[in-house]
Amino acid sequence: MADGRSGDAGPYGMVLGVVDPAAPAGRSPALRPVRVTAGIEVVRAVAALGWPVPEAGTSVGVLDVLPGGGRVLTRLSAQGGGVAAHCVHLPAGARLPGGRPPVAFLDAPGWGSGDPLAAEPPASSALGDFARARAPWVGAFLEGVREALTREGAGARDAEGAPYEAGTPHEAAGAPSGGTGVPFLVAEKDPSLVARWIALACAVLPPEQAGALSFTTYGPQEAGRSGRLVVGVPLGSAPAVAGQRLLDGALPPAEPVTDLWAAGAAWLWREGRPALAAGAGPALDGFALLAAAHREGLTVPATVRALLPAALDALPADELPRAVGALTELLEAEAPASDAEAAGLARVWARLEDRAPLHVTAPLAGAVLMALVAGRPTGVPVPGTASLTASGRAALAARLGARLREAVAEPTLGPRRSVALLQAAAVLGVAIEGPVLEDVAGRIATALTRAPAEEEALPVAGALAGLPELCAVLLPRLERYAAREPLDAQALLASVGLPLDAAVTPVPHLRMCAGAASARAFALDAVAAWDELLRTSRPSWSTEPTLLRTALRLVWTEQPPGLAEMAHILEAADSDSHRVAGTWREAVAAAERGGGGTEEEATAGRALAAHLFRSFPAELTPRTRARLRLLELAGDIAEGRGTDWAEQAVGLRESAGLTEPTGLLAHAYAVLGRAVLRQPGSPEGELYGLAHSGDTELLAAYQQAARSADFGERLRTDQATAAGCFVDWTAHPGAGPGWEATSATLLDEVLRPALRSAPRAHLAALTATLAEGGPHRVSAFESWHQRTRASRWRRLLGG
Repeated sequence: MADGRSGDAGPYGMVLGVVDPAAPAGRSPALRPVRVTAGIEVVRAVAALGWPVPEAGTSVGVLDVLPGGGRVLTRLSAQGGGVAAHCVHLPAGARLPGGRPPVAFLDAPGWGSGDPLAAEPPASSALGDFARARAPWVGAFLEGVREALTREGAGARDAEGAPYEAGTPHEAAGAPSGGTGVPFLVAEKDPSLVARWIALACAVLPPEQAGALSFTTYGPQEAGRSGRLVVGVPLGSAPAVAGQRLLDGALPPAEPVTDLWAAGAAWLWREGRPALAAGAGPALDGFALLAAAHREGLTVPATVRALLPAALDALPADELPRAVGALTELLEAEAPASDAEAAGLARVWARLEDRAPLHVTAPLAGAVLMALVAGRPTGVPVPGTASLTASGRAALAARLGARLREAVAEPTLGPRRSVALLQAAAVLGVAIEGPVLEDVAGRIATALTRAPAEEEALPVAGALAGLPELCAVLLPRLERYAAREPLDAQALLASVGLPLDAAVTPVPHLRMCAGAASARAFALDAVAAWDELLRTSRPSWSTEPTLLRTALRLVWTEQPPGLAEMAHILEAADSDSHRVAGTWREAVAAAERGGGGTEEEATAGRALAAHLFRSFPAELTPRTRARLRLLELAGDIAEGRGTDWAEQAVGLRESAGLTEPTGLLAHAYAVLGRAVLRQPGSPEGELYGLAHSGDTELLAAYQQAARSADFGERLRTDQATAAGCFVDWTAHPGAGPGWEATSATLLDEVLRPALRSAPRAHLAALTATLAEGGPHRVSAFESWHQRTRASRWRRLLGG
């Protein structure tokens, strides 16, 4: 063969050698060059190469890259106890016939006796069949090749940036390069299959990288130290170096492919278009690969697109715009194919928004809008008008308009998605019909007023701000809700943030709910806060009287207004407004509560009751009137006005429907019991009504008054009081069992203990007082008192 042959293939030199059969046992056979035509530097390089020894009947292909960029393609064959080595030196920049990679010439004729690179070998259709048969492994294989190439490139850059040290392999002239890391191992049953794997990789690599992919189709002995990037090993081999990648064709891929370029290139192999991957630039760039495939009219599968977000996330900030820019046409033409892709692209858009030019970020914003319309969650706010170019917005409107209108009109749509779709329609300028807006507003209002059960479905904060048409029909619905449930409406406004200025009709209840918290915080007291809410309401309460009730419920959130506060509320507006607002009912409740409180509260309650009788006579039901009248009766009794107190009290109790002796009824009965109890100024005739009332609770109130400590002291010190009580408690013997039991108890348990230790003078005065009513009273007292003394002696004697 001629040295320095020129032409398309460039000048080549050939070295022929044989394996020395006398190599020591356990060591690799040494190759002794027997013919050299390529120069001394190649000879030195060849002598430094560690070649594998093929098994009998097989051949091994090897490609080594020399430090200066040259390559040595070797074919080793086992021959009669030795090995024939045939090497071709490919100088740096030499181009092989047809631009084919070196691995394609391993099966070319002419090895050993002729020139294997004399002509382009015939193309093999078996490579496509091989790729289809090994489809489950192709992605993992290409991922390993890319990792090896990337590691090799990083090592070369590190070597260029650092000075050589004495004793390193770089000092040996002609020593092969490529020792920057562990190789990628491919396990197959024979070297020819490994060669097919390498050819498969070269088909999707750019020509310069395909030509420099160093390999050996078989090499278990030097696999971990050869410096070649791809090394074929027997099936069942395990990685010899920690962290080494291994593709075993006898086993399924251990992990899913995560590398975008590898997954895309494997897909193009399945499509029969590997040249698209080889021609995409930059080299080994998954983004460029997808862009090239899209330009060729191919639809990128969802499994490949699913890797796109993670690949973008892995890029540093300064490289991200370039990658997104390469995908512009793809992003604009195809919606995200999965929820994960939609969320990932949205995440990238949020990362780049306001940090990259509009022509870079607009396609991502468009992808977010397409995902939104398709019903895929994105996790980011809806892109605004400023996030799109004018042409992009018009294109999206034409593409998404019909689907947008259809999606918004879906009756089962939740409020959050409804609002997001309406935001997208507003951004794109897609008009939504009025009836659809009415339906959407109804669904949103229903969901909002059902919170917090549907809290997760509520529109995100601020989402309604850019939808004035929706708010115009939504706010009146929520205004009615605020008038019914102001506290819930206040909580809703705090979480959703309704744009009240978008209302086309007044929404005073909503505005009052929005300002209630600050009014309560800054006012001196509750009354001042109530006044402030009414002062700032537009329109005024005089036009919308129900605002009186809304303000009351917003201010007194934990407990109802007190008597003085309720009196202020009633005086602040005319009775007609309170009648419409229903606030007079709060006044009734306040009056009833006051009737069961202190004397001061009871007085204020009676004043409130009088106001209610004057201003709302038609509104008071018979039951309510009876309760308020019972409160007034307590005042009359306390001041000694009127007659027939017990009869009135019992009758009012029945009309008022008061079954339990608490609150207002307990107060009235307590006042009546104290008033009827014998004391100066007590009307004597009222005891008759009490004794004959038969009302157990009223008699108990009378008994309770008699048992008080103050009254007991009077019985011991005032003979007139003691004499009068004896007369009262022995009177009306036929009044009924209730009175008989009460009077007997009072005589035995109240009067008897009070007189037990009374001095003779007190008893004499008491007897004299009783004598004024006739001798029968003195006789009755002495008889009763005699029993008292007898009882005392029995106790003293232990009887």
